[in-house]
Amino acid sequence: MAEIPNLSTLVEVIISSAYPEFQQSNVIMSWGKTSSFAQIQWDESREEISIRVNHTVKTWHESGITGLISHELSHPAQRGSGLNEMKTDNDAISRGLGPYLAVERLFAGKYEDHLIQRGRDRYLGYRSIRAQLTSIESQHLDTLLSELGLVPKKVPSPILMSHDIVVFDKESKTTLTIEGHQFVLPQNVQNPDIKLIERDYVTYVYANDVFLGQFTRGET
Repeated sequence: MAEIPNLSTLVEVIISSAYPEFQQSNVIMSWGKTSSFAQIQWDESREEISIRVNHTVKTWHESGITGLISHELSHPAQRGSGLNEMKTDNDAISRGLGPYLAVERLFAGKYEDHLIQRGRDRYLGYRSIRAQLTSIESQHLDTLLSELGLVPKKVPSPILMSHDIVVFDKESKTTLTIEGHQFVLPQNVQNPDIKLIERDYVTYVYANDVFLGQFTRGET
């Protein structure tokens, strides 16, 4: 079994190589129980960024975890709220992290694009990410896939959980975004424990056991 990487060390390497704007930020990394592969929270100052990674991701190779953390960091790296998933993916790719993002999508079961918001937004799949890579990046990706013994499959894989949960604090309002669906947290809910409960393709969203709303999975 591969050694589980130290998240704090890994994010330091990622920031120093690709996210200079976060050199002075306090980026808090942790393993934890989440209803998605990762959960990120920040405010407009970006002085503190908190990223919690699901325990199941410990089974991934470090390159896939690097891709996941890169996607999360690219949320606050954007101007504005940074809630658009395709722009977030493109930001990570533009910083040279496309090969890692492509590996992450294979672990997440996304060979093709995962459409959200009825097709107005999307998580880029492995195939779309690969198409944007330079020849050198493609070679790097092939080397990673060979080392991991991963074979990209066109056969759709079931989406077992939401990719990530984004929590953005702005002034007096905290917005929770899951697959393009937005919910406003009650003012008395701080550092929320987000739970997603799925029944018959409907996802019910709770924060600290407070029901926020619901959405139908697969609405494209």
